[in-house]
Amino acid sequence: MQIEDNILRRYDIDSTNLVEAAFTDGPLAEAPATAPAIERRKDISPAEFARDYRAKDRPVVLAGYVSDWPAVRTWSFDHLAQRVGDVKVIVDSYTSAKARTTTVAEFVDMLKTEDGPVYLQEWLYGASAPELAEDMPELEIAQYDFRRKLYGDDASVNHQLWLGQRGGITRLHQDSYTVDVMHAQLVGTKRWTIMSPNAELRRGADGTPDWDAFLGSADVDVMQFVCEPGDFLFLPASWYHRIELVTDSIGLGRKALDEKNLQQHMRQRMAELLGLLLNYDEVSKTHAELVPVLMNRCRVLANRMHIDLSNLRP
Repeated sequence: MQIEDNILRRYDIDSTNLVEAAFTDGPLAEAPATAPAIERRKDISPAEFARDYRAKDRPVVLAGYVSDWPAVRTWSFDHLAQRVGDVKVIVDSYTSAKARTTTVAEFVDMLKTEDGPVYLQEWLYGASAPELAEDMPELEIAQYDFRRKLYGDDASVNHQLWLGQRGGITRLHQDSYTVDVMHAQLVGTKRWTIMSPNAELRRGADGTPDWDAFLGSADVDVMQFVCEPGDFLFLPASWYHRIELVTDSIGLGRKALDEKNLQQHMRQRMAELLGLLLNYDEVSKTHAELVPVLMNRCRVLANRMHIDLSNLRP
């Protein structure tokens, strides 16, 4: 099996730990703080957004763009515990040793009593608590999402809630499937570190990561910023991002597939499915933390597309 030379794109445990260590007490611990600030805009029209950011693949924070959402105005952890407390969720799903099934109410109790940080990642609430959707209206600027034509209306709105305790980390990664990332900050604050898709970290002659070449490259293009409640982040497809919860936090993550990325999107979907089908044992060893997440994504997508997985055709 071919091995990826760019360490940032190798999502095995060793590579992921190596990059994360660089952020906590290594070469990347201070660098993002001195990087240029991301552009922030207010009162932007859909036409301006499409012209200035989506068409140019430029990240931007739309300050206060969703501040009128009911989720921003009224939500808290206790609110969700009272409203959908019996709904079952998987906490810390990205770490197999810690992952466990619980309820939303029990998760909120964990936030108050455990040192943690505990993290409810990628909660596809549309399948288990669809009533929450009314508090997070669909946005005109996101209606270019081609997934609606590709997978159907139900599958195209598989937005995710991310709820976590202060100190929670989502490690540096690129989102799968060449989709644009859109994130609405609902409760609390998050610190984002982003890097352009061309960033490459390779090993030097001595076999160790060449951090000097990495940090000296114009292609890295690091930015760091904080999202406050009501802020809306647009991150073009394939930008790297790492998130740290500055406070206890709730955010809405949603995707949007630009038609110009359709071919690459389908190639990545096929590569993932073929990897799971043809090399499951090997992939489960090299990406032990990732495989359960991928399997859950596939199951949810199949369910949202109303696919009968038992009805295979020859």
